[in-house]
Amino acid sequence: MKLPALAALALAAASLHAADEAKPAAAAAAPAAPALTPPPAPIVKDLTPEQQKQAFFLQGFFLVRQAQWASIASELDLSDDEVTALLDGMRAALKNETPKFKAEEIIPGAEKMIGERVAGKAKRWGAQNDAFLAKIDADKAFTKTASGLRYKIITPGTDPKPTAASTVKCLYTGKTVDGKVFDSTANRGNAPAEFPLNGVIPAWTEAVPLIGKGGKILLIAPASIAYGENGQGPIPPNSVLEFEVELVEIVK
Repeated sequence: MKLPALAALALAAASLHAADEAKPAAAAAAPAAPALTPPPAPIVKDLTPEQQKQAFFLQGFFLVRQAQWASIASELDLSDDEVTALLDGMRAALKNETPKFKAEEIIPGAEKMIGERVAGKAKRWGAQNDAFLAKIDADKAFTKTASGLRYKIITPGTDPKPTAASTVKCLYTGKTVDGKVFDSTANRGNAPAEFPLNGVIPAWTEAVPLIGKGGKILLIAPASIAYGENGQGPIPPNSVLEFEVELVEIVK
């Protein structure tokens, strides 16, 4: 780690709170007059024994979040007992202990098992994504384009419509085919997200210009026009994604 543990913890805590709060636009302000005396340092109280445990809990929590280790449990379909074994290994490493068994004797079998787990999960996920697309393609309310985008306009909105070069503000919710929400403006104070349409996934660049201000669209993005074979964060590789998008504003 490049940051000391406590500094990393403070930074992570700040990031967690920031993700939960809408950020108002910066307003122009006159330069502040220099302070004659520095403000008093805040008084930090010592933690209770229970709060000390909570502090170390947070340290571990943010370390896993930042390293995205939690995706291992999903990728390998770990059971509760297997998660416990994983944590036991991490605990032993933290305490500078060595395994109580001969690691070299099981490493080849472990690599085989993990490889089979990953391949099996990928195969099942691929089948689930294919079945979802087949269901969408059977729904005549959706239009399919040459790129593979499927979309249904819920509300057309008003003219003019944005272009692929426009910057827009949108409310949206994104889901994987199993119905899990991986991102939503509703989780950030329902504040619209602002972004250029030429700086997002191709499915959005293509779909959002189909509606005007006040419009809503439901779009289905195959992996080829979303996050591809690598995925991103909570989005597994080769994922079909579903987005409901409302165009709030075309930024001038």
